[in-house]
Amino acid sequence: MTQLGRKPTGNVGEFEKSDGLQRRDVGRSGNGEWKQLWYNGFTDYQRLDQTLDNNTMTNVTSQLGSTAFLNCPGKNIGDRGQISWIRRRDWHILSSGMFTYTNDERFQILHGESSDDWTLQIKYVQKRDNGTYECQISTGTGLISHYVNLNIVIPEALILGSGEHHVDTGSVISLVCIIEKSPTPPQYVFWYHNERMINYDTARGGITVETEPGTKTQSRLTIRGARDTDSGNYTCSASNTEPASIFVFVTEGDKMAAILRRKNSAISVSSTCDSIKIFTFVLIILIR
Repeated sequence: MTQLGRKPTGNVGEFEKSDGLQRRDVGRSGNGEWKQLWYNGFTDYQRLDQTLDNNTMTNVTSQLGSTAFLNCPGKNIGDRGQISWIRRRDWHILSSGMFTYTNDERFQILHGESSDDWTLQIKYVQKRDNGTYECQISTGTGLISHYVNLNIVIPEALILGSGEHHVDTGSVISLVCIIEKSPTPPQYVFWYHNERMINYDTARGGITVETEPGTKTQSRLTIRGARDTDSGNYTCSASNTEPASIFVFVTEGDKMAAILRRKNSAISVSSTCDSIKIFTFVLIILIR
């Protein structure tokens, strides 16, 4: 597959006349007028409604940071045929034939010499690339539009358990992280203790990380012989993934029991207060 050329320009309206197309500043035109400027004449523009039945739509899902390929089949377009890619959210003309009209070098046109496919390639896709793209095929008999909905998915990390984890001094800290919404399993899952990566921490010792890639990648962090210095924030993260964090408290047995008693007592008091409020509310309604 051959990567085709780029025609640099500072202004999308600064085009030359070629292939029978009259091109001028479309950035300042209305949404309807720009189409008339781009077609091979007003007659082709009027044929738009007649070719709607030939329009097609496909969906493409790409993971954040990956490369997206948006394919457009341009069969039998003839000598006068022209294929253009347009980003619908801002009506930006990204390409026409061999050339791209954007300063964003992530966009390229891929087209083999003997191929009927014109593929819009977007490298390192970002959140803002999400949306609909139109491949416009102009032929001698009319116009056909092929729409591609590009959906950018962002994997998310989730650490099992609540927002905090309590362990006794000398015991084992065991945390499990799940990577969800990832079409492609991550190659690596990294664990951080207070912003310091600990996957390969040989100085501390007793730390192991086991990762099982899959539809839902699972990574387990194990720290043996928990110490006071092991307390703090733990974060699980992978490439192009929303991270997850949990706070770990390492305390002696007696202190741990006291903390848990205070926590359960606070929950009980809160539940009792809520019950009193509900009873009072119901009583007021009955009196009225």
